[in-house]
Amino acid sequence: MYSSLFFKEFPEIKDKNKGKFTAWAKKNGFKDACSAASAVMSKKDKYSEEVVKMANYAKNFGCSKK
Repeated sequence: MYSSLFFKEFPEIKDKNKGKFTAWAKKNGFKDACSAASAVMSKKDKYSEEVVKMANYAKNFGCSKK
C-alpha cells in the first residue's frame, strides 16, 4: 500500500478558523480567496506570517481544484 502525502486526507481546519482567510481577502479588496492567495504568495514579505500560512493552505488545498 502507498504511504504518500498525496493519498492522505486534507489537514483539518479548526471551526474557529473556517472562513477566516476568505473574510480577510474580501476585507482587503480581493475578488476571492484564490486571487488573494496568489497575491500573498507572490509577495510574502508584505504580509504577516499568519496570512501567509492561510494563503499557502488555500493555494495548496482550496485553489488547486480548478
